[in-house]
Amino acid sequence: MIRFALKNMAIKKVQIILVVISIILSAGIAVIAFNVSNQVSDGIEGNAQYYGVIIGPAGSKTQLAMNSMYFADEPVGTIPYSLIVELSTTDAKDVREVVPFSMADNYNGAGVVGTTSSYLAGKEIKSGKMFDDQGLFQAVVGYRVAKDNNLKIGDTLYTSHSAGDLSPHTKGITVVGILEETHSSFDTVVFTEYRTLWEIHEHEEEGHEGETEGEHEEHEEHGKNVCAFLIKAKSDGSAKALVNKYNGVVEVDGKAVSLQAIEPMSVVNDVLDETDNTKYIVYVLSAVILVMNIMVISIITLLNMYHSSKEIALMRLIGISMKKINLLYIIQNSIIGFVSIALAFALSRICLIFMNDYVSSMGVVLNIGKIYPLEIVILVGVFLISVLPTAIWTFIMSRRDSISG
Repeated sequence: MIRFALKNMAIKKVQIILVVISIILSAGIAVIAFNVSNQVSDGIEGNAQYYGVIIGPAGSKTQLAMNSMYFADEPVGTIPYSLIVELSTTDAKDVREVVPFSMADNYNGAGVVGTTSSYLAGKEIKSGKMFDDQGLFQAVVGYRVAKDNNLKIGDTLYTSHSAGDLSPHTKGITVVGILEETHSSFDTVVFTEYRTLWEIHEHEEEGHEGETEGEHEEHEEHGKNVCAFLIKAKSDGSAKALVNKYNGVVEVDGKAVSLQAIEPMSVVNDVLDETDNTKYIVYVLSAVILVMNIMVISIITLLNMYHSSKEIALMRLIGISMKKINLLYIIQNSIIGFVSIALAFALSRICLIFMNDYVSSMGVVLNIGKIYPLEIVILVGVFLISVLPTAIWTFIMSRRDSISG
């Protein structure tokens, strides 16, 4: 029966190709739209929950949050590192942990982040170890950075000011660890102890050798800057108190500094509210395309069945029962539907690969293997819809046949 169905399909190649294209378009677009929108939302929400407050230079709240948590966009600017003294002493009642954050230079297009090992808490090391908070010129690299650049433990990285800079810094950073794949923006970044960035630039500017590992404890930190401080507050009330205190002009080392303090989850929710409107528009367009293609599939299928009336009559003459004829056409359309949704799913994964570069500008790395339950529901629904017109037509034919008989 399956062999006969395949032979019958070969005779009607043009009609079948039209049905296949319609199913691929309707199912593929719907699946891509749903998958990308949800991965972007999940990725943005994921990092925001770790920190209650971010303190940085005055400017765009969204830019500060996206840069310090997702490595997207450029840093807003810098603030004095010495602010950490007040955060760790005067504000100790509100602060559980302070993590400095700097982003400067790049390695073959990958951003270089200066921070502490606490920033990578919860991230698994695939090989090697975490960089030493008491050492210099050590790096832990994201999974994709290591894979794309074929990096191994012990390799030396030479960073540069910009992606097109042909004169990289002369002071290298040794790879001591490679992160497990996280399917997030952490896969695309190089991490090092924040003082390493100071040393690299100081070495370039002053033309002297930087301190060796273990000696940086004596390094003069006065006058040094970072891009932001990420703070784990002791409570929601503590977070609000810190925001109120540091959102404005604050005196640091006897100088007035313009700061902003944000609650990242609040900023992220604002960003997601803005993207939700776009997401719903995409959903509506996908639904319209889906409905239109369902109509096309149904019309083409019914026309095929109508033009098959002579074939059906001939099969009835040679003694083939209507049940077998019904089964033949249902098998035929099931094969078409199954192959079509399989191709639609494959197409959606290929599109995710090409969309990764665009989405990464939002600090999100798409996981090609991530499948949401509703994606399966969409594909199964389209499959059933592709078979339904045939089932209805064969049922009608069976009724007519039984009446005439």
